[in-house]
Amino acid sequence: MAEIILTIVVEVVKCLAPPAYRRICYLRKSKYTSNLQNLKTEVDNLKSERVRTEHQVDEAKRKGEEIEENVENWLARANNVIEAADNFTKDEATANKRCFKGLCPDLKTRRRLSKEAERLKEAVVNVRDARRFDRISYCTAPADIRLISNKDYEPFESRMFTLRNILSALEDPDVDMLGIYGMGGIGKTMLAEEIARKVKSDKLFDLVVFVEVSQNQDIRKIQGEIADKLGLKFHEESESGRANSLFKRIKAEKKILIILDNIWENLNLRVVGIPHGDGHKGCKVLLTARSLDVLSGKMDSRSNFSIGVLNEEEAWNLFKKMAGDYIEGSEFQSVARDVAKECAGLPVSIVTIARALRNKRLFEWKDALEQLRRPYATNFKDIQPTACKAIELSYNKLAGEELKNIFLLIGYTAISSIDALLMCGMGLGLFQGVNKMEVARARVRTLVHKLKASCMLLDHISKSEEFFSMHDVVRDVAISIASTEKIALTATNEQVDGFRVWSDESAVKRYTSIVLQDIKTNVLPEVVECPQLKLLFICADKESSSLTIPNNFFKGMIQVRVINLTYMNLLSLPSSLGFLLNLRALSLCYCKLVDISVIGGLKKLEILCLRGSDIKQLPTEVGQLTWLTLLDLRECRKLEVIPPNVLSNLSHLEELYISCRSFQKWEVEVEGVKNASVEELKHLPNLTSLELDIHDVNTLPRGLFLEKLEKYRIRIGDWYWESTNIWRREFRLRLNNKICLKDWLIVQLQGIEDLELRELQEQDVNYFANELAKVGSSELKFLRIHGCSDALNPPAESKV
Repeated sequence: MAEIILTIVVEVVKCLAPPAYRRICYLRKSKYTSNLQNLKTEVDNLKSERVRTEHQVDEAKRKGEEIEENVENWLARANNVIEAADNFTKDEATANKRCFKGLCPDLKTRRRLSKEAERLKEAVVNVRDARRFDRISYCTAPADIRLISNKDYEPFESRMFTLRNILSALEDPDVDMLGIYGMGGIGKTMLAEEIARKVKSDKLFDLVVFVEVSQNQDIRKIQGEIADKLGLKFHEESESGRANSLFKRIKAEKKILIILDNIWENLNLRVVGIPHGDGHKGCKVLLTARSLDVLSGKMDSRSNFSIGVLNEEEAWNLFKKMAGDYIEGSEFQSVARDVAKECAGLPVSIVTIARALRNKRLFEWKDALEQLRRPYATNFKDIQPTACKAIELSYNKLAGEELKNIFLLIGYTAISSIDALLMCGMGLGLFQGVNKMEVARARVRTLVHKLKASCMLLDHISKSEEFFSMHDVVRDVAISIASTEKIALTATNEQVDGFRVWSDESAVKRYTSIVLQDIKTNVLPEVVECPQLKLLFICADKESSSLTIPNNFFKGMIQVRVINLTYMNLLSLPSSLGFLLNLRALSLCYCKLVDISVIGGLKKLEILCLRGSDIKQLPTEVGQLTWLTLLDLRECRKLEVIPPNVLSNLSHLEELYISCRSFQKWEVEVEGVKNASVEELKHLPNLTSLELDIHDVNTLPRGLFLEKLEKYRIRIGDWYWESTNIWRREFRLRLNNKICLKDWLIVQLQGIEDLELRELQEQDVNYFANELAKVGSSELKFLRIHGCSDALNPPAESKV
């Protein structure tokens, strides 16, 4: 009755006093109900927009992009207004309060809440309408790992004077180039990195770029590294075009420091695209080199600073840190101090020797001291003989021939990844008693860890456990040992040009490994007699090579077990390759390939790597390699044909890698040939490691075969999937509206460590929740769920 009377009164006021009506209309129940419903509708609309925006933000973050400030501000506004609206709707019951025993509504409360609902609705609409973004994110230059604080840096007092002088020179407006020089292993790179961190933290420069040049100059690589750290994307192919783009980008920085580490010869900065001097007063260049002649004579650097050896006390403190404090105040102290003195204050010697003798017995310390005191002949320029003696002694102290062989292999081949070391080691048969790839991979990781613990290897700059690096002085000694023992013959393009060793058959015959790096011209003979050769590495110059292999080149190396050819023009593989019946590992990374059918005769081949090659069709002859244990087809962007039954014939295959930038046409007919099916992979009984990307979810076989895989990275569906160097049991799936999770996928959640599901329907969410509840003790560590807006609210992304 009260509502009827109220309605009549409001209608009368509407007719007689319109201005008053606008104030009292909020008393009507219908008005309040309408305002409340409108608010809920607009809030739901805004929540949908928020979910869509958060999806875009998540995707941008996975690509390493920064989010625009106006996008973050809008999300904050949306969150605030949604929270306010949700809190308001919780008070809805207040509008229905009754007084006078329920006969009369609480008009004051109703009017207030009705007006508040209308106000909030307008605020929600305003926020939603404000979602006008030109873009969600933008690319930034990635953070340079070298500029992050380094726990291994030792602030030696003897170096602080030099550091302060260099910082002072960098502030001098008349100095545009300066250099640091000292013998190999003295600590030039460490000091340069500390300078970079210092000027960055003190804001002496707006930007600091650190690039390693190395002995074999590669202009395009140098340009690429600088561009990456500037967030610059090249669109030019020529070096000069890239130099122009780099020149303009650097000039856009008001104050920039470019550090070029490990200069060996003249580097034309203009050719690279680095402005300095009158070209750009705000750009300064810091160089490091082994000799003053390179800096002043070849680079015309006039402000140069020498780094000397450590003083006796600094050397002893570093030695104790590496060997262990137990040596002080014990029977070891006297001999340990003598050993430290023999290292002559050279950090690389101190570190390697101290690590090699850590926890050794007293007689081993005394033996090491005697070895260090013997004369050492070295042909290395700018490397102190003491350093060579120290590193060779550390090599001799390595436990077992297996570890020594791996150290030398890394040294003379310049291998820097676990994968590459695994392929070579298995191909050469270095791991005694190991027949399975996964067991061998664990052995490789163990050996690399031991070499790092001995300071013979270093962590890679990326900090990824899949990669490692070696100090250039240590590498020089490793190459020297391998050459002296007639293990390896190594050469670069300059050394190979006019190579007489090919004609000296007796010399070549003695080597078991030949490694040729950065070869630009055709210098290979028609035939080489290398009856003892076990390993052949040839890496052509990536940009300017016209290198080919003569047809009979392999005839005289019938015992070879590992061949690694990189960046070569091999339209048709030499027929003599078919004679290599003992070949175990063949790597043709980033080669131009057309016809590789000759490999069908390599019956003992266990490892085949075609990574990055431009091969278009995998020949049926690959199916004859029944002893193949590893097949790598990653980054084969032009690969369109894998004939049926080729993969399924590889009954011993343990590891298969086909990434997103490779083959995608499963079951598609190409030029009259129907491609292989993913179903074939279920017939590989020994498969334990798999990397696979499938764009078309419809080709996914029913009942996925995850339970027998020990390591995998499987991505299914047309999506930009986040990439990582960290190997986990990873499964990512993007469904479509015709396929549901329950019908097409039996996910073995007990094995998956990293799971991402996209475009889930409502029935998928319920099914997955039930399956997840069943496993309980799942190994799942990372979970990302993205659903449709009507099935799931903002994406669930969590570390389990």
